[in-house]
Amino acid sequence: MHLALASGLPLGVDEAHYALYALHPGLSYFDHPPMVGWLQWLIAPLGYNEFTIRLIPALLYALSSAVVLRLCKTMFNDESGRIGLVAVFLLNTAPILQLMGWGMVPDLPLMVVALLAVKVTWRLYLHNRVVDWMVLGGLYGLAGLSKYTALFLPIGLIGFMFQRLGWRWLRQPGPWLAAGIALILISPVLIWNFQHDWASFAYQLDRGIEVSAWSLKDALGMQAGQMLLYSLLAYVAGIAVVISVLRGRFPQEHRPAAWLIIWSAWPGLLVVAYSAGGDAVLPNWPAMMWTVLAPLSACWICLSWEKLWVKILTLVSSVLSVSIIAFVFAFLAFMPLSTFPFMKGAIKDLVGWKQAAIHARQLLEEVRQETGSDEPVLLVDNWVRASRIAWYAYPLPVQVISGRVSQFDFWYGRPDSDTRGILIRDNRSVPEDGRYEKSGIVCQLRDVLNTGVDGVEVNRFQFYYCDPALK
Repeated sequence: MHLALASGLPLGVDEAHYALYALHPGLSYFDHPPMVGWLQWLIAPLGYNEFTIRLIPALLYALSSAVVLRLCKTMFNDESGRIGLVAVFLLNTAPILQLMGWGMVPDLPLMVVALLAVKVTWRLYLHNRVVDWMVLGGLYGLAGLSKYTALFLPIGLIGFMFQRLGWRWLRQPGPWLAAGIALILISPVLIWNFQHDWASFAYQLDRGIEVSAWSLKDALGMQAGQMLLYSLLAYVAGIAVVISVLRGRFPQEHRPAAWLIIWSAWPGLLVVAYSAGGDAVLPNWPAMMWTVLAPLSACWICLSWEKLWVKILTLVSSVLSVSIIAFVFAFLAFMPLSTFPFMKGAIKDLVGWKQAAIHARQLLEEVRQETGSDEPVLLVDNWVRASRIAWYAYPLPVQVISGRVSQFDFWYGRPDSDTRGILIRDNRSVPEDGRYEKSGIVCQLRDVLNTGVDGVEVNRFQFYYCDPALK
């Protein structure tokens, strides 16, 4: 289903942004570590288009299901495969994971690596071989190259090992060898940050951890969102199994495996829960944690299956999640907007951006001919808009008029009061006099482009000519 839809839809905000990573190879990036760009770069021989860009996400999502199936067999002696199939079911009935499996985001490689890291950690607990420590170090390095939330994986390892083995596990060379290997592998991220005044680290810390005014309403809203997006069944089972383990009601033979998964998933979930009360937290941030939690949640579901309320919960959750997934993918396939006008806002980021980028290029060429200069550039007033415009207008530089630093500042530089170019906006309102000013840059409306689907207007793009002479 993912591959069938891959070539029929334009790229979304994140997809276009990470696809640009592959067109600007680097040690790392302002927004994220480089793995998502490196993986996209692998498809270069196939060409860069909507289908090839969505090929790797589909493969990674399928791989996560395969690893979960194997993980359940290894950790919970799931010879029948029942627990593994339930875990795969949890992953594939999570609406947000289905969407992530269709579009490339850093969480996808992290999910696969995190599951493998948990599997290797379990082998270490059972056998404690140096070769497994080396493999774990390699996996931690790959996780660190994928996304900064990978930090919760070694935190989980440390918590689990101290709980089960005390201090003695640190007296062997294995953990230090693993740490050294991981450090070497994530050196591109460290080097990039060192070269750029630790810009990426500072940005992520401020974005994900720092809380100014905490709101219970926002925190509960994030919990409700996770309940819907990761499925009601996965949410309830993930909490219920922790309560069961803490109260000593979980089977004794499965408790070590349960604690390993709890330590690997729940510190991150708790940090996300707290951070959501102070600032906007994107729903994909806890994807790694819910994926790692799936085998344990599946085990609890199987052990509790004789309870009527668990069967009812499973039925209600499955109908709800599958209905959401089916509706979203059916809508994306056919986009019957005249029948479902309330979906207009949901596809705003997909519709018309290619046309807008092409039109902006034409206007830019007109300006260059009028002025006899190659100086003008394309401008946007937000990095979210910049991703699609820069992708479809590549290789033209796209600068962002904003008081905040973005990845585009490192690629194309920051505009100033002397910058000249074509500004693209998608706001519904247009200044009465057609004059727009921001950060000392003054622009005059030059053209408007309306785009839509199924006879319904979705986006209205405005194109402004910006020039210091307009001041």
